[in-house]
This record gives sequence, structure tokens and C-alpha cells, in this order.
Amino acid sequence: MTAVLGSSAQRSRTMRPSSWRAFSGAAWRNNVRLSRNGASIVSAFVIPGMFMLAFWAVFGHAASSSGFDYALFLMAASMFQAVMFTAGGSAMALAVDAESGLLSRMRAMPISAGVAIGGRIATDVLRSVLSLLTVVVLGLLCGARPDSFRGLLSAFLVALVMGVVLGLAFTGICLRAARPVQLAGLIQGIEVPVLMFSTAFIPVTTLPDWLEPVVKHMPFSPLIDTNRALLNGSDPGGAGWEALAWLSAGLLLGSVWVIGAFRRKS
Repeated sequence: MTAVLGSSAQRSRTMRPSSWRAFSGAAWRNNVRLSRNGASIVSAFVIPGMFMLAFWAVFGHAASSSGFDYALFLMAASMFQAVMFTAGGSAMALAVDAESGLLSRMRAMPISAGVAIGGRIATDVLRSVLSLLTVVVLGLLCGARPDSFRGLLSAFLVALVMGVVLGLAFTGICLRAARPVQLAGLIQGIEVPVLMFSTAFIPVTTLPDWLEPVVKHMPFSPLIDTNRALLNGSDPGGAGWEALAWLSAGLLLGSVWVIGAFRRKS
């Protein structure tokens, strides 16, 4: 009897894929899907750059003549926009998996929730890196002058963290919904309007007095202002602490929601 049980346990261990193999398989699948999704490629590599070029073409000359580095101002906003669009696309992809039944099949496989979600995060980070590089190159071509390479690298890394947190938060919200795909589509639809109601493209000091504090403390504003301070070589101040609070809350809630939804019985 002991020999039979031992043999069964050995077979179970043999059938269970290694964590690395499961992680790399999930990441590979997600990357293949991304390469075949034209809409995701456009949203990651084209739209953020188009926004930056459009605003720079309209306001760049006037701002530059007054000594204001508007290209650098836009770079911080477009970096956030790039990772935000990546997060929205990730939420949509996982929502589609949930409604198609793939997520239920993955739950039945002998892999942990962390490995499956880690594969998704790895894909998001790769996509964010490529998208951010596109934005940075365009910004430099438009005349943006970061204070230092260290500041640019810090802003780049902070933007990556923002993307991961937003991806977890968006995905967690969608997977808790009765209709994940519809909610993911809604999130993608309101990303640009909500971004406009922030400090992304217009200096907060140009807003009416009654509107300035509202826009300044919208969730996206401190995140963008923190990256802007890093690019300028200045102290993020209160915006940095506010951004840290938003990111910490998003990371905690997003992780709990996503892993909980993955483990939930169908």
C-alpha cells in the first residue's frame, strides 16, 4: 500500500510542470497573442506618441518661445499614458480569457495563481518597455531635455511600476465583474477622458482657482507630477507621497483581487 501511494505521489510530481516552465509558457502565449493583435500594438506604440506629437505641434512653439520645455512636460504625460494603455489592454485580454472559459481551465491545471499572473505581468512589462522607449525617443526628437540620464532612468522605472500596479488594479476590477469584457471595454473607453481631467497635458497653474485643487489631487495627477519632477531633477514633494499611497493601495488591492479571482471556483 505504501509503495502504491509513493508511486502515485511520484507520478503527480512528474506530471506537475515546474514553476519556471509554467511561467515561461504563460508569458510566451501572451506575447504571441499580443503580436497578433493589431489594436493592442496601435494603442501601445502609436496612440501615446500621436497625443504627444499633436499637443507639441499645437502648443510647443509658443511654450518654447517663453522658455518652457513643453516637450519634457509632455513626455511625462505620454509615459504614463503608454503604461495606462498597456494596463487597459492587459485587463481586456484577461477578461476575454475569463469569459471564454480559459481561466477556468487554467484553474484546473497544477500551477499556482502567482505563476499564471506572473506570466501576464511579464508580458505587460515587455510591452510597457517598448512603448516607453517609443515615447522617450519621440520626446527627445521633439526637443525634450531631461535634467540627467539618472532622472530619465528613474522616471522610466517608476512608469514601469505604475503600469504593473494599474494592470493589477484594472484586471482585478474586471474579473470581479459579472461581465468582465464589458467592464474592460468601459475602462479603455474612459482612459483618455479621465487622463484629460488631470495635469497630463495642461499645467495646473493655468486652471481656474476652483478647479485647480480638484485636478491636482485626481489619482492620475500625482503619478504624472512625480515622473515630471524626476525628469526635471526636482523634488516630487507631496505629489511623490500621494503617488506612493495610490500605488501601494493599487498594488495591494489589485494583487488580492486578481489572485482571488484566479483561484475562485467556476
